[in-house]
Amino acid sequence: MKKWLAVLLILTLAIGALPGAALAVAKQMRDGVPVWTRDTVEQYALDFIQLNDMDRLFGYYDLQIRRYMPMDTYCSMLTEIAWMTGNFIEFGTYASFEEPQQKTKTHILHLCMEKQDLDLYFTHKNKEDDWEVMAVEFVPAAKQETTAKGDSLVEDADSAAAYTETAVQVGVEPFLLDGILTMPSEASAQQPVPGVVLVQGSGPSDKDETIGQTKLFADLAAAFAKQGIATLRYDKRTYTYGATMTQEEIANLTVEEETIQDAISAGRMLKAHENIDPTRVILLGHSMGAMLAPRIVSEADGVFTGMVLVAGTPKTLLDIMISQNRDALTTLEGDTLTQAEAQVEAFVEQVAALKKVKTADEARQMTIAGINAYYFWEMMQTDASALIKKLKLPTYIVQGSADFQVSLEDGIEAYEDALGTKADYVQYKTFHRLNHLLMLFEGPSEDKGTVAEYNTAATLDAQAGRDLADWVLNLGRTDDEE
Repeated sequence: MKKWLAVLLILTLAIGALPGAALAVAKQMRDGVPVWTRDTVEQYALDFIQLNDMDRLFGYYDLQIRRYMPMDTYCSMLTEIAWMTGNFIEFGTYASFEEPQQKTKTHILHLCMEKQDLDLYFTHKNKEDDWEVMAVEFVPAAKQETTAKGDSLVEDADSAAAYTETAVQVGVEPFLLDGILTMPSEASAQQPVPGVVLVQGSGPSDKDETIGQTKLFADLAAAFAKQGIATLRYDKRTYTYGATMTQEEIANLTVEEETIQDAISAGRMLKAHENIDPTRVILLGHSMGAMLAPRIVSEADGVFTGMVLVAGTPKTLLDIMISQNRDALTTLEGDTLTQAEAQVEAFVEQVAALKKVKTADEARQMTIAGINAYYFWEMMQTDASALIKKLKLPTYIVQGSADFQVSLEDGIEAYEDALGTKADYVQYKTFHRLNHLLMLFEGPSEDKGTVAEYNTAATLDAQAGRDLADWVLNLGRTDDEE
């Protein structure tokens, strides 16, 4: 065991010292590499031991290292560890140190194992925009006392994930909405936890944001609860009451009634809960919910202390619809393409005409995509990027690189362009290979890049969930607490 580990140690250090290794620069928000803290290093170790998405873990390495260390070599480490050390029991001590000259940081994590304990030396680049892994080394270590000897990894994860879900009602009469408050078991008035309101995308949607065989908000609630964060999710107003609305109500409907008022009510409910830290009530909006998040927070008058924008855009909904339609044209040919091009061009002309409208009454006289144009016109009166700059609240903007509904150019890159480099209260992250729902699509190839993706059962990517949770948990923490 010691001989094998020594060979591995030499190998990883030699690769890390290859000429030109420092030339590979990878932006954190572009390559999906996590911010390495004790929690994320522990999760890396668990994922490695459980063989969870080894391609993803291997992808965290510096590019030069990946070129010289085959994937087979990386995976073979696990076989050797399991044979030599037995099963994982729990984590032990933790320490870390930085090497400013090399611009690296090393985390030393003790792994209590069945036969032979190990110290994991986890070294990564330590730059503001570059956190790629340089070396993962397992070294034999003296035994440490354990608190749960013999417990399985699954049992340990289940105990850490304990939480309760309580049925609640959000909003006010006559539009009360069914919701679920998910509360970590450790939360109390003496130990309040952060709370997150989840706001859905466009169209009628249930509290879980069910789309095909996916339930993003149910997944987020569970992922956050495991990390000690409460969430409140609820049915959208148009989901519950849309079928009973009058024509007049529909004609005058705006996102104010459809989304904003209820999100603010949910935020106030969380902020008033004795188990919630009122200084850490966060709004998480997905898709159109992300587009509306700055407006919701602005109108909430201090209820929310931060925002997470998932798969959103600072552009208008109509502009995104134009982009989506034009993208769809690339999949067509022949007479079908000709007809579709004419329809898209007519839609573009309708949008251009609406942008010239000056009053609400004029907008109400128009229809776009079968919907009263006032709905779109009212939204166009708010500049989301300008609101983000005005609010100056901690904001996390994230997106999957395989998002076919909102391109990176229309999404995260458009936010960067609009907000500029001075908005230091904004952080960005792109998750490699994940789609509009921050999920990894592994279904039929012919469905990829279409709404048919959602007909294949999938769940929130585990690393994405932990990353979002880490961002929420770090709000308001000092460097010592982290």
